[in-house]
Amino acid sequence: MDRRLRLGLGGGLVALGLVLGGVAHAADADQDKPKTRVTQVLSHETYQQMQKAQEKFDAKDYKGAEGELDKLKDGYKKLNDYEKATLWNLYAAVYRSENDNKKAVEAYNNLLQQKNLPQALRDNALFSLAQTYFLEEDYQSAIRELKRWVSLVETPQPDAYILMAQAYYQMNQFDAAKEPILDAMRIAKLEGKPYNENWLSLLRAVYYETKDYKSAAKVLEVLASQYPQKGTYLMQLSGMYGLLGDQKLQTEYMHVAYVNGLITSTGDILNMARLYMAQNAPQRAVDVIRDLMKKDKAAASDVKNIELLAQALSLARDTKESVPVLVDLAGKTGKSQDYVYLAQAYGELAQWDDAAAAYRKALDGKEVSNPADIQMQIGTVLYNSNKLEEARAAFVAAAQSPKQKDSAGNWVKFVDAELERRKAMGG
Repeated sequence: MDRRLRLGLGGGLVALGLVLGGVAHAADADQDKPKTRVTQVLSHETYQQMQKAQEKFDAKDYKGAEGELDKLKDGYKKLNDYEKATLWNLYAAVYRSENDNKKAVEAYNNLLQQKNLPQALRDNALFSLAQTYFLEEDYQSAIRELKRWVSLVETPQPDAYILMAQAYYQMNQFDAAKEPILDAMRIAKLEGKPYNENWLSLLRAVYYETKDYKSAAKVLEVLASQYPQKGTYLMQLSGMYGLLGDQKLQTEYMHVAYVNGLITSTGDILNMARLYMAQNAPQRAVDVIRDLMKKDKAAASDVKNIELLAQALSLARDTKESVPVLVDLAGKTGKSQDYVYLAQAYGELAQWDDAAAAYRKALDGKEVSNPADIQMQIGTVLYNSNKLEEARAAFVAAAQSPKQKDSAGNWVKFVDAELERRKAMGG
């Protein structure tokens, strides 16, 4: 199972425009200062330099943007805490755009070391740091920063818990992954928001890995009902009930997927047929296999598929329809047993000559296991077709086998008596 179950992290990338658009600088700082504390702001010169970096960034000239920020960094000691924090935030945005996550981690950590950080800047940086650790596959660090973030923010959002769960999942700590997902779902429920499909898929995967198949099935029922157009959930649900040993529900859910056109692969369709057969619905299996064979010439010529169709027809007691299928099967395989099946079908239809011919081919076929048994069957169908001399010859041949000696000998005596009776009657 693919364990790289991740949310898209693009939404967490801090764009320079978003950063600069919300900061205060010297020209307008006095208007919005809280009276209870001194608020640090960007100086006019710093703001102007950051605007230059912004323009480079917007043009996707990330090296150019980094160069403009480097100019500010040259006078790093002169910057106040807020300017330093903003500078590192901008660096992090550039590094993330360049997919240089190691430098982005360093920039976020430098930002978080600054004093008097505005709460929003601190919280955003912490969450972005956790995301970046995740992208670097440093899942333990991602979890650490997410726990720190959760402890600081007033209203943690579900996505943070899901990211934490994904990190645990990547480390195969499936039990630990479960609780953060449930936390996310509790928050969403309180806020009246629907559960995200990715959350439910992740929870299903966690339950599967911990072998809690009953809970996994419940989650899949929700996914299947909310996303009926996705046949994968119905298929997974069917498989889950198979693991739980409930073949009836396994068949029902696969049937729903099939009749809604959500099962298209040859393998899945044939599995559907086998489930029908196991649930005493062989005619449905026949219909499914024949429909597949009409659409797929390769499937129609596959010996295993022909054999499965023959089995389904036999279970459906449709002997007449099974004959041409068995003729095709035996002709393709040349196996003795397949000719035996064909002969038995002819026998059920009282087509004795055809049955005898098929049994004779079984004697000459591949992998003959019990020739004496076949000779006994030949003798029986020849007797039924009133060919007593030929029947006697078959029973004599069968009597050469120690296994059939007594039974075949009795048949020889019985046929001899019948021949004598007919002779006496002038037959």
